[in-house]
Amino acid sequence: MQSGDAELVEVMRRCASALQSVTCSVSDEARALAALRDAAEAALAERLEEIDRTKAFVAEDASSTTTWARRELRQDARRTRQLIRAGVTMRELPAVGEAARAGRVSSEHVARFSFALAHVDEAEVRRVEAHLVAVAELHPPSRVKSLVDRLRSVVHPEELDEAWIAGADKAHLSLNPLPDGWHVTGFLPIEVGAKLQAVLDAVAVPREAGDRRTASQRRIDGLDLVLTRVLAEGLPTDGTVRPQVHVVVDAGTLQRALAPDTASAFEPVEPAVLQGFGHVGPNLLAHLTCGADLVPVLVDRIEANRTVLDVGRRHRDAMPKQRHAVWFQQAGRCATEHCRNTVDHVHHRRRWSDGGPTDLANLVGLCSACHRHEHRHDVALARAG
Repeated sequence: MQSGDAELVEVMRRCASALQSVTCSVSDEARALAALRDAAEAALAERLEEIDRTKAFVAEDASSTTTWARRELRQDARRTRQLIRAGVTMRELPAVGEAARAGRVSSEHVARFSFALAHVDEAEVRRVEAHLVAVAELHPPSRVKSLVDRLRSVVHPEELDEAWIAGADKAHLSLNPLPDGWHVTGFLPIEVGAKLQAVLDAVAVPREAGDRRTASQRRIDGLDLVLTRVLAEGLPTDGTVRPQVHVVVDAGTLQRALAPDTASAFEPVEPAVLQGFGHVGPNLLAHLTCGADLVPVLVDRIEANRTVLDVGRRHRDAMPKQRHAVWFQQAGRCATEHCRNTVDHVHHRRRWSDGGPTDLANLVGLCSACHRHEHRHDVALARAG
């Protein structure tokens, strides 16, 4: 019998007594079973650590402890390595080992101590070991993790800036449309994630006593609210084309979605297209158009509409309807070759100051960077002339 087995046997006796007692509640039984589980995992961790340290697996024709455990315990390698590390930690931190063998802390708690030994000064961990064990016996592993992270920050403050720089290098965000929505993947730098968390915390709180939405649903609804307000009020940029969600739909499809029982001279041609996503159904179309600005653009017959869209020399700036027409013609993308940025400005191909009209044929949509480049190019040409 190994040292510490007496604690395991005692935990087993208490568990058996609780299960056999007619006075113990179901809650008492659950607590006893959890203690037995934790004590048994601690004992298994100690044995796997000894097998690994003494290479006892060789005597049973195994190439490693993980191979032996996969064959004999039906346990994957990751779990075996985790338990071996736990066994090492229990040997190096006696108070942790004692609490684990008695079933007072779980293997997940021990994993937090293993992390502390690997990433924080060992002498410092041993100094606060008793305090951390006391916390672990009363709180979930996440509480121990937060204390270990705090200790790590105190002992190794230089790692904080290193983590910030590393996070900035990993930053990315992707939105991929799927048939039923969008798949979001990415990694946010520390400060960007903090801002997003602050916004979501503010807009995702329950607004009434009967709010039955989950926290995730409240965050989605809150994000939707923020984005709707931003699109309605515009972004703090110098762009002349306010960013919007665009839905392209023919008159017949729109009429059928909004008033299906009303007679119309138009027939539906194809489902509406939510730009950047793809086709959407009539119910979502009706939802998107509720309260939206409807801008008619005559497709395939644009020449007949030139009297509406062309303003000649009367105005220097493109009219809102012209900006929407330019956006539609370019599918919202900058006209510069190989540039995939969105349209921010409507630019005169022939400068207005040189007699260029504010007509569709003389207008092109550019992103902010390409627009600045065009004007710098014009200035350079003027100086060269």
